[in-house]
Amino acid sequence: LCRATARKYGARVMWSPWLILWGMVLAVLSAIEWHYQKARKKIADAGNPADVGYTRWLFLLCLLFERERAHWRMSLCEAELPRVLRSPILRIVAVFLGADTTELRKPLDAYLTVGDFFARELKAGARRIDAAPGVVLSPADARILALGSVSDPKNQRVPQVEVKGTTFSLPGLLGTDPFVGLEPGRTIMYVALHLGPGDYHRFHSPAQFTIFRGRRFAGEGLPVSPVVSGRTNDVFSVNERIVLSGEWSGGRMHLVAVGAAHVRGIFLDFDEQFAREMAASEGMYYLDGCQTCAQIPCGSGGLHNAPGAMLGGFRLGSAVVLVFEAPSSSRWRVAPGDRVRVGQQLLVAPR
Repeated sequence: LCRATARKYGARVMWSPWLILWGMVLAVLSAIEWHYQKARKKIADAGNPADVGYTRWLFLLCLLFERERAHWRMSLCEAELPRVLRSPILRIVAVFLGADTTELRKPLDAYLTVGDFFARELKAGARRIDAAPGVVLSPADARILALGSVSDPKNQRVPQVEVKGTTFSLPGLLGTDPFVGLEPGRTIMYVALHLGPGDYHRFHSPAQFTIFRGRRFAGEGLPVSPVVSGRTNDVFSVNERIVLSGEWSGGRMHLVAVGAAHVRGIFLDFDEQFAREMAASEGMYYLDGCQTCAQIPCGSGGLHNAPGAMLGGFRLGSAVVLVFEAPSSSRWRVAPGDRVRVGQQLLVAPR
């Protein structure tokens, strides 16, 4: 009787584990969809301050690289290395990442953590600062993802990675509209740069840059490499970032330091009090509009930074975006895909 029953219902018994598996998959997908719709509603209720196109793919990336899940990366980055092992471990890291150890200001065993090595300083004179009147310099060693000008204040979505077609919103990234108060004869220019893992991870002043305001927008730690930013819109706008706003000879200028992986790994190094006020904040800017703001007191004249002066750095992956006013006849000296170094000329404005 048992054998007859098994023969009769064998197929049904054999397929039951697959039914259970499919049921679990459907349950997980339903839970993800529910959380996605909940997040979309929260963004809509907040007015979508970063102008983010919140797709399911972007939501999944945020779920995977969410700032609270980044603690293990931060812990690994900030774990102090035994002195006897520092030099061999960091030498292996340098070879793996393609970092040039001949430019280091300090010996390898002087770096306590991997984060310290990422934020390394260079020897004096390691970078030539090709400054001149009306010239915008590269603030970092990086690869250019996209650059251009914006002529339509009603459409300020610009390429995030030029060759891939992904975009982000300039007002969403900056937290302000760069066209407000734009004088005749000037246009809005921008350039997005990606710092690779082996690159020097400090950023410098791109011109004679007087800073009047700084804002830190809490966000995620999505990878900013073209592998991700070339396939997903608005990566810069959902990530943790610091926006330094001020003026250069061509008009207003914003330098945006975009963090990745180590969301609290962006630091400033040009004014101690200003850096304290720009310390890492909590919350998610693109969801609720939270930001930490530091305003230079009126009448102080701002914080003056010479071309090539060090402004800060990153303790892990990163990108830098420059958004600035310039005369309409200004010309780029580089193109998307080019490798640039600190102090190299990016744009020349007519004198």
